[in-house]
Amino acid sequence: MKLLNRKLFRDIKHNWAQFMSVFLMAMLSIIVFVGLQGAWHGLQVSLNNYLNQNQLPNYWIQSQYITNNYKNKLLATQGIKKVATGTRLQVTQNDHHLIIESYQKPITSWHQIKGAKYNSQSSNGIWLNKEYAKANSIKVGDTLPVTYNSNKVNLKVKGIIQSPNHIYFTGTQDFIAPNYSNYGYAYVSPNTLYGKLGYQEQQNIVEITGKHTNFRQVSEKIFGKRLLTYYNRQTLSDISTATDRVIEIRNLSYLFSFIFVLLAILAMYTTIQRLIKSQIGEIATFKALGFSNIQIESHYASFGLIVGVLGTIVGIIVAPLVSWFVLNSQRKMFSLPSWQISYNFSALLVMIIIVLICVFSAYFAARGGTKGLPAIYLHGTTENQGREVWLEHWHGLWKHLTYTSRWGLRDVFINRTRTLMGIVGVAGGMMLTIAGIGMPQSMNHLINKTYNNDYSYHQRVNVNNINSFKQSHPQAKQWLQVNQAHFSPDDGYNRSLIIVDRGQFVNVKTTEGKHIQDGGLYVTHGFAQRAKIHKGNHLKVKTFGSDKQYTFKVKGIVNSETNQGAYITAHTWQKAHGFYQPSILLTDKNYQHSKENTTSIVSINEQKKNAHNFINSLMSIFALIIFFGALLIIIVLYNLGSLSFIERTRDYATLRVLGIHKKELQELTLIENLITTLIGWVVGIPAGIWFLGRYVDTFSTINLEYTRYYNWQTILLSSLFVWLCSLSTTLFISRRIKNIDMVQALKGVE
Repeated sequence: MKLLNRKLFRDIKHNWAQFMSVFLMAMLSIIVFVGLQGAWHGLQVSLNNYLNQNQLPNYWIQSQYITNNYKNKLLATQGIKKVATGTRLQVTQNDHHLIIESYQKPITSWHQIKGAKYNSQSSNGIWLNKEYAKANSIKVGDTLPVTYNSNKVNLKVKGIIQSPNHIYFTGTQDFIAPNYSNYGYAYVSPNTLYGKLGYQEQQNIVEITGKHTNFRQVSEKIFGKRLLTYYNRQTLSDISTATDRVIEIRNLSYLFSFIFVLLAILAMYTTIQRLIKSQIGEIATFKALGFSNIQIESHYASFGLIVGVLGTIVGIIVAPLVSWFVLNSQRKMFSLPSWQISYNFSALLVMIIIVLICVFSAYFAARGGTKGLPAIYLHGTTENQGREVWLEHWHGLWKHLTYTSRWGLRDVFINRTRTLMGIVGVAGGMMLTIAGIGMPQSMNHLINKTYNNDYSYHQRVNVNNINSFKQSHPQAKQWLQVNQAHFSPDDGYNRSLIIVDRGQFVNVKTTEGKHIQDGGLYVTHGFAQRAKIHKGNHLKVKTFGSDKQYTFKVKGIVNSETNQGAYITAHTWQKAHGFYQPSILLTDKNYQHSKENTTSIVSINEQKKNAHNFINSLMSIFALIIFFGALLIIIVLYNLGSLSFIERTRDYATLRVLGIHKKELQELTLIENLITTLIGWVVGIPAGIWFLGRYVDTFSTINLEYTRYYNWQTILLSSLFVWLCSLSTTLFISRRIKNIDMVQALKGVE
């Protein structure tokens, strides 16, 4: 075996170019899977550590008021461990908005950045979130002027904190991404709340730790019509957006790894096949010297072992760089005190699988090359024999093809494994490129559709007293009322019921292209899919803040990606005797109003900008996809070109001696790769569209439904990118024909 071992390392050294593609595929498989796993598992570990160490509640409830009776009923519920009541209100700070909460004994412990720890006995202090403080250059010790109900007070900043309740804090449902320059959260003591801010109402929020199989139903029963909102860890967007991002990146790693693993199999198989064909004489010599088939097959399998292990090792070294790259792209979105990359056992399992794939691919390729007698191998009868392909039966087409075109077509159909590898490589590259270009395009389409088509207002005004506001603004335009509601049947989550008054600023359409009208309920597509609701069904609705239940017929399914829930006209709602007191006013550019009786004013341009910021946080991941797609195409096609060149060196030399010009030989290599690229490109277009749909689906949540969007520009840009990579690789390979050594290439079998 020492002889075979020496041959092993000598062959790898002399044929490193052919093994490079296998090495790169093994390496990329590890980089993609392990690199993305380090990001999603690291984010998951960072989240879990933060949430567990700071005792994140399981449920959040907001009620019109909370009494000791409610608290005792909650504590008496099976599975509930702790209950903490408090107060939440909104104040303004220099035209910015702060959500202030106050607890005597909070369940959650906040992460302290600077300053003193929270003191529930403080008489004049405020603890501010890190991101808002940084965006507005606020430091510990500064005096913060805040206004509540026209009462302006100065509060001293006692500390800068981060709360696990607000990992993804948007401040308002008007935004889908954090806007820390204008929205922040803070905590004050009850003494400050009542003494300084002048709050005179009862407590209105409660945090709950524990688990119950159907706590939503329990909370509705306990609070009745006093219940305003109910959230758990899956529905509170401040938490669920972060946990959903873990799932999104994890699914991405699985989708990508499948493509690279498949190509690693094909790359190793074709490489060993080529090596065996070039070493027929050596195999015959070994068989003549008494080496068994198992020994020879194991020898060639060891090529896969070494190359696979080397690719895996380099992949492990590079993977953490990808992990940090992806993880750093998420820092602007999520408020976490510490970030780390982390891996689990599946990373080791994938490493082992990659090595085994390389070993067994080489072994099975070797099995076909070791059967037979040494004398037969010495005659060189294992070379591919020319034969007709099915295109030759089309005589009208075949006779009009050039000689080089016929040769190229025969070569493509005879070497089916090599051709398959090229097709899968190009199709895979096309898939990744369409996904990389189509994903931001789909998200931008969502923004344009939402803020240009579905809604066309200029500003969204949140009013705290509609009666006073209407008296001072009789020219008010379109009103909206948004309630959290319990639908039946549903998908287990509370949804928004959007009650739309007459006006021109809400233009959502159904899947049939119709506007919402009186006489029924309109369910959004994402909600309908999850809850299996169809047009014509009857849906029961119970809004929080009321103990009445209403039944409406589903009049249509709305094509709306945002605000997953249901729409109904104000006329239909009032006709059913539903409580109607809207708090959102939609206005046009010409509408003039004061800030009196308003809690916030948000322009549609601010919402667009905020949504684009969300997309920008993911652009690095999309760029990574396109980068891997380019690598995939270049590596696969270069490998195929190299294999074809080496296998056909003797043929090229023969054709050259027979008078075929070098340009014709270069045309031959070009035709072979063009055929492979063409088939892969054609297959890759529908595959890429399908892959884009699956990829987009991974980003959909219970609140947002991302839908696949592509157009001819998507396909054109992806196609240009793929063909550019293919042609540049093909032209680079074809230049090697000029350097063929005619004498060496035409030597016979020794």
